[in-house]
Amino acid sequence: MAFLGWFKKKKQEKDDIQLSERKQNAFQDAAVAAAFAEAGEHDTARSIIDKSKGQNTILVIGRDDCFSERLAAYAVEMAKRLDFKLMAVNITDAPLSLAAERKQEAIAEFEKSCLVNCSSLNEKAADAGIQLSHLMEIGIQDEIVEKLHTQFPGMRYVLTEPDPEVARKAKDDVSIPVFDLGSYQGAAA
Repeated sequence: MAFLGWFKKKKQEKDDIQLSERKQNAFQDAAVAAAFAEAGEHDTARSIIDKSKGQNTILVIGRDDCFSERLAAYAVEMAKRLDFKLMAVNITDAPLSLAAERKQEAIAEFEKSCLVNCSSLNEKAADAGIQLSHLMEIGIQDEIVEKLHTQFPGMRYVLTEPDPEVARKAKDDVSIPVFDLGSYQGAAA
């Protein structure tokens, strides 16, 4: 009977979960980059070489000038579990529609408000020992995310605030949207 016991599924405990990732092979990556460069795909070759930039980073996008407590707690917990860094970004496109004389004032107000409202996320990250960088961007969210992914090609995940209408209807039963950029190839793909 002991022999048949081997085929039974064993119960896994929470602590049994292992996370592994592909080890980087600099020689192999350089060979692949050289092949792309020879084929005329210079941007792809550069992105392979620069893959370490932004490595192990989670992009956290707040709603306008703030981060909800739910998003901040989720981002810090995810970064802690995966041993990743956080890059928080506040994005607004509101000043783009203003007249030039009012635009600079609106941008300054936005930046000041972002710094104040990011303090909770800063504290949570510091308490957990997570490295956090904070950016403030003016523009369209999709374009800024693509620009940041180009600057930091190793960036893996994007967390955003849940849709306000869904959050209002679902009360406390709302989840944080998580996007995996592991296989993202950009708009040209």
